[in-house]
Amino acid sequence: ALVHSREKDPATSIATRRGQGRPRRSDFMPRPDARAASGTARPTRGPPTHPSVVRVHSPSVSDLSSLIATGEPFVASGLLSGWAALGWTPRGLASSPLGAAETCVRLHRIAPLAVPFEGEGVYVQATLAEFGRWLEGGGSRAGLDGGNLSAFPRSEYTGYCDYQEMAALFASEPDALAAVDWSHVLAAAHLSEVVASGADSHAADGSRSTLWLGSEGAGTPAHYDAYGVNFVAQCAGAKRWRLSPPPGCERERGGDAAWPLRPTRVPYEESSVFARSDDSGRSSCPQLSCPSSRPSSWLYEVELCAGETLFVPRHWWHAVVTTSRHSLS
Repeated sequence: ALVHSREKDPATSIATRRGQGRPRRSDFMPRPDARAASGTARPTRGPPTHPSVVRVHSPSVSDLSSLIATGEPFVASGLLSGWAALGWTPRGLASSPLGAAETCVRLHRIAPLAVPFEGEGVYVQATLAEFGRWLEGGGSRAGLDGGNLSAFPRSEYTGYCDYQEMAALFASEPDALAAVDWSHVLAAAHLSEVVASGADSHAADGSRSTLWLGSEGAGTPAHYDAYGVNFVAQCAGAKRWRLSPPPGCERERGGDAAWPLRPTRVPYEESSVFARSDDSGRSSCPQLSCPSSRPSSWLYEVELCAGETLFVPRHWWHAVVTTSRHSLS
């Protein structure tokens, strides 16, 4: 489940944070290894590695608020312990009343090392139960009881049920919205002024969340979101996230060549701004394997596992791919 919130006026937020003394990312970083401090650590050879994203366990509302105020991504564990959605699996959804929900599945031929653009796939109407059975299938049994999905062998296709507004998806099962609980996160967001205090539109249940369910290899190419910030709860499986600073922040972070991601305006969903795949200004499919999205283009690489929550700051570039057999977030 992913909840997004619109920020207040940036100038107001910055002025407030400056007056309070804005937290630094280093405040949350682990202390250097004692061996490194004593000069006994040896350098290792190999390809450049990504710096580690801050990881915290069961942060308080105050600590969570301070982390949000740094404007940097972080991963928190222990925030989803009371979520009923942590028990959601493809097999479980297929056998529950929630499985009757009608949705749309995007299918692509399996292509290693590439995340296809949304417009390149085939869209198939199915229920969550049918997609759940398809995800659990394999080989010659890939399409067993999969409805319209039966024509697409699980061993040959990647399937993704993405951008699903939970309020609409579970309109006939409103109790499903109570399976998520963002109250802890929203309390911290209010404190850090990412969300206006008392905003009625930011419900703590799933009414402001989207559901993402997919098979290994399913993902979203390089883009940033035009609205505020994202909190991503990984309920099952794992996804690899690659993140880099917003457009215009390259100079203060080491030069224009450090993260050569440039925005384009490829229409799919009005809230997404995709990256160009080269420096010529030509728009094309922005894949994880293309030059503008190679690993060296990204500041952070994060493996988000079940039970963890990722904070994606406003306008940060990100590309996402499922690394487990299936994933639900």
